[in-house]
Amino acid sequence: MSHNHAAHRTVRAVILGVLVAVAAIGARAQVVVTQNNNTGWNAWKTGTGAVMSDIQNDQQTGQHTDDFVGDSTYYGMLQNAGTITGKTGSYLAWRFRFDDFAGADKFGGNGGNVGLGLDLYKADGSLGQDGAIDVIMVMSEGSGNVNNRTRTIYFGTPGAGANTGPSTTTWTIDTAQTTAVALQLNVTYDLQQANDTANFGGTADAWLTFAISYQDFQNGINAYRKAGTTALTMTDNTMISFISYTSTQLNALNQDLFGASKSALTNGSAENQMTWADLGAITPAMNAFGRVPEPATYAQLGVLLLAGGAIAYRRRRQTARTP
Repeated sequence: MSHNHAAHRTVRAVILGVLVAVAAIGARAQVVVTQNNNTGWNAWKTGTGAVMSDIQNDQQTGQHTDDFVGDSTYYGMLQNAGTITGKTGSYLAWRFRFDDFAGADKFGGNGGNVGLGLDLYKADGSLGQDGAIDVIMVMSEGSGNVNNRTRTIYFGTPGAGANTGPSTTTWTIDTAQTTAVALQLNVTYDLQQANDTANFGGTADAWLTFAISYQDFQNGINAYRKAGTTALTMTDNTMISFISYTSTQLNALNQDLFGASKSALTNGSAENQMTWADLGAITPAMNAFGRVPEPATYAQLGVLLLAGGAIAYRRRRQTARTP
């Protein structure tokens, strides 16, 4: 009996060891965000409050690894903010779902670009809800051996056009800029197989995640934001509207626009002439966590500000009456 018990213990130990090894493989290091609040990862939503989705096979160059996908159940775009394991300070993070998983940390199969267009506050202090892109931020991954690739965030200033839709938006990015941010594999950048059962198109989806510190985000925006926007101070409550896209070049939008159909990037099409808002491709202004504050939040803030002002006024009056 003792021999059998020892054998059983040995078998259990081997099985446990295998399970631990498999779990370790399945739980490859990923960008880990400890939230500044308890909201977790939040799906991007449209102005109507619906989860923003993107259809399959709407990528201009036919590369499924650069094709956004997502629906109201399996989200295509997530945002979060908080601290990053191995880093200090607060970070913004985005997680993008792509149609095909080419391999660990191989975005686009052999390098590519995923960008964010930002609609900022205006210089007069009003919320940047005019639907125009005021600065571009692009995560660019190099090609070649996956272990030797560079992953870098660049910023760019939009051109002189309206920048309110695909046909009116241009920008320029200089790779020699001092605000470029190098990403660190498995710390501020990662691409791995999605861990749910969506499998758009019958193949495993990919999650691409990257993060940038509040300070680097602020510095890049303030260096390249379009004239007419106010200097940005990044906090948990800073409100920004976003679009997202993939491209084969830093200075182009020529693959997939998240939230819109393929026609949006087809020159001459009716959709190509539409605005980001009409296409459903731009988010409402939201905070760092990717959440749109409830209207009541603004009302409550207004009441608090009024109450604070009233208290300060009474204190000034009392001080003035003091002999």
